[in-house]
Amino acid sequence: MAAQGSVEPVTTGTCLLHIGPYKSGSTAIQRAAAGRRAELAAHDVAYPGSGINHRWGFSALSGFTWGWSGADARRAPDDLGTDLLAEVARARTTARVWLSYERLCVLEEAAARELCDRIGAPVHVVIGLRPLRSLLPSEWQQLVKNGRRTGALDHWAHRKLRAVTTGGPKAGHLDHARLVERWAGVLGVDAVSCIALDSRRHDVLTDAFEALLGLPGGLLAPAAENRHHLNRSLTASEAAVVAAVAERLRGSGIGHSDYQRIVSQGVIRSLRSREPATGEPRLRLSPVTWARAATVDREAAARIADLGVRVFGDLGVYSGERDVPPGAAAPVEVVEDPVPLAVAVAAALGAAEPSLRPPDLAAVPARRLAGALLRRARQHVRQGFGG
Repeated sequence: MAAQGSVEPVTTGTCLLHIGPYKSGSTAIQRAAAGRRAELAAHDVAYPGSGINHRWGFSALSGFTWGWSGADARRAPDDLGTDLLAEVARARTTARVWLSYERLCVLEEAAARELCDRIGAPVHVVIGLRPLRSLLPSEWQQLVKNGRRTGALDHWAHRKLRAVTTGGPKAGHLDHARLVERWAGVLGVDAVSCIALDSRRHDVLTDAFEALLGLPGGLLAPAAENRHHLNRSLTASEAAVVAAVAERLRGSGIGHSDYQRIVSQGVIRSLRSREPATGEPRLRLSPVTWARAATVDREAAARIADLGVRVFGDLGVYSGERDVPPGAAAPVEVVEDPVPLAVAVAAALGAAEPSLRPPDLAAVPARRLAGALLRRARQHVRQGFGG
């Protein structure tokens, strides 16, 4: 396992390409980089653009679209990709270039090779490894927030694990061993670094980037004033409420961009501002599904180790060598006091359906709206969440 002091940074002119995957600390490290562009530049590291990550440029270059259907889909203008490549070309003459966008993890080999060719610089790819036994609940939750109809967590997780074990295309980026093998096939094993994430050692992520970019230790540590930006997972009750709202909004025919604005900037933000009740159930896999995921994690860790790519952190943590299987998942119940959730939900729905907005969200109409929504949420818990 690589230690920070023993790693030679990538050479000047190299593009350090972070491809996620999803739910592997990408947002945290991107915020750290975006908030320290001046400090990075002082150490001859360029983080192009002005946003948190390089979503729009890479979306244009890779042809990514957003939306629920062909009619609703939209894509980034081509000039955003051209601008990103031009900025990389300028920066690489005197600096290491750091690029990050987690959706790149979905690229198949031909598309990955084409992207690296278009970057026009030596590329070193970085891949975060979060074990499926903890990643699957997090990714399922994100799909729910995005308005996707997934079914119960365990049923969805079983489908994904079956796809990984059979090598099916639906496994996608969740097949971590294949993901690493694919990029090693494009760039060579010496141009791939993996980071085995550790919930007990959060600095393994920042340490790895500091080592690869030749940065002083601690430069990328999250600032105290920005720690509130770190994603808090929704509880099972909160996820049930989001699913109820998502179903109602999608049923109204709302467009994808409006849905994202209302749910991400309204419902999710408000839910995250509350303090979950003591004992409020968290999303987690059942013991049987957890054990199956742990088996897949162990097999992936062995394949990655055999491949010979550099690994920061401990693959033993990823493989779950020392993990204790969880107990039976507690039954999922919506929180007892619905009013804090009701205010968030009513405000969000009011933005989409003004006729639903009561004059005073703390008044009786809001409570009645909350009751209707939470009854629907309870129905989701019984029918869709496997509680």
